Amino acid sequence: MSVEDDAAIRRLEEAIVSQPGDPSLHFDLGVLLWDKGGELPDIQEKAAQHFLIAAKLNPQNAAAFTYLGHYYARVAVDSQRAIKCYQRALGLNPDDSIAGEAICDILDATGKETLEIAVCREASHKSPRAFWALCRLGYLLVNQNKWSEAVQSLQQAIRGYPTCADLWEALGLSYQQMGMFTAAVKSYGRAIELEESRVFALVESGNVYLMLGSFRKGIEQFRQALQISPLNLSAHHGLASALLSLAKESIDSGAFKWGASLLEEASKVALASTSIVGNISCAWKLLGDIQLTYAKCFPWMDEGLGSGADENSFSSSILSWKRICCLAVRSACRSYQRALHLSPWQANVYTDVAIASELLFSLKENCKDDMNPWFVSEKMCLGGLLLEGCNSEFWVALGCLSDHSALKQHAFIRALQLDVSLAVAWAYLGKGLGYSPWHHPLQSFFIDEEVPQLVGYPTVKKQVSHRLSLFPT
Repeated sequence: MSVEDDAAIRRLEEAIVSQPGDPSLHFDLGVLLWDKGGELPDIQEKAAQHFLIAAKLNPQNAAAFTYLGHYYARVAVDSQRAIKCYQRALGLNPDDSIAGEAICDILDATGKETLEIAVCREASHKSPRAFWALCRLGYLLVNQNKWSEAVQSLQQAIRGYPTCADLWEALGLSYQQMGMFTAAVKSYGRAIELEESRVFALVESGNVYLMLGSFRKGIEQFRQALQISPLNLSAHHGLASALLSLAKESIDSGAFKWGASLLEEASKVALASTSIVGNISCAWKLLGDIQLTYAKCFPWMDEGLGSGADENSFSSSILSWKRICCLAVRSACRSYQRALHLSPWQANVYTDVAIASELLFSLKENCKDDMNPWFVSEKMCLGGLLLEGCNSEFWVALGCLSDHSALKQHAFIRALQLDVSLAVAWAYLGKGLGYSPWHHPLQSFFIDEEVPQLVGYPTVKKQVSHRLSLFPT
């Protein structure tokens, strides 16, 4: 302690000798000893004695009980006495954030979350300005997934701490879990304004933008997150997903070349995520989805051949295009197989492998010479159905990929047993039965006008009813 501190302590000690019943003198001396004593237990114990005298002389002094709580928590290591002192301090002054945070830390360390919530609720009910209690209560409710209650507490806490990025981030998460995506984006945006390095807010706002269909905004958020944290797996996965979604949107509008370039970037990002952590199934599945989409959309370009190109140049260009597509499909198959190896219980991955295998088979040269009555695609579809036999989409996939007419019909009929309004199954079943589309109004048209009008409804319905009796549920 400095010379000035020693002099101040001597003056207070002399004043206490002359006025031993003055609680303020004992409290001031205790504060001076506590602040200037550092980590010396002897001085802290002496300060605690003065706090105890001050509390006895003036039981309404909340600060004295707060300091006593510090002493029991840090020096005497008596958590029960510390909790009692902090509770007395909060009872006198519920706005005391120091005592409130201290008692909550003790309760949190001992796993008494219910008592911690009770303390925060009591303080917030006693004083509308107990913002520390509202803040802590909001975090606890978020941890318990009580989103609507958390929103109320966090909104009130923000009035006291409007520049706290953690509060805005927690509020954004609560809104997001409640499905209030616009409010979530605004809250995440406010957190990012306060602290640009909020990776969680950037990633989650990017995910919200993906759900809202704003793929470009989502890409911006994920890229900003990767600039701050280059090895963040969630940001890599989100950016790859956003690029894939934007590429599909471009492909649907006819911009195949632009979509392919987006998929190339998405493939690099997804591959980087598998390099960071190679044992996550969803990362490999996403990479497979990107590669499969790339193989389907990669456009053939004349590459300057012009109208004067000879047959050999044209054939070479076609073969080059097909080779690129084959490589992409083969990579997709490997990615799906890796995902399946990591999580063999995921039924949809079996169907992904089946679709990719079928596309690879169709792109191979001389594929008819290698025809096998038991294709890999059929086996993989059946693997998915073994896990989820009630999934109508898996039955439709089996019907589309199978080369056996009886199995195709059975698959489509089974899909209709599970979902009679499945327009795609009606369409493919009618196409397989070979009826003319001009006979009668079409069942698939009434279910989904976008499905090609392939099924003669009365005739097909009769056939389906017969087959349903042959293949009971």
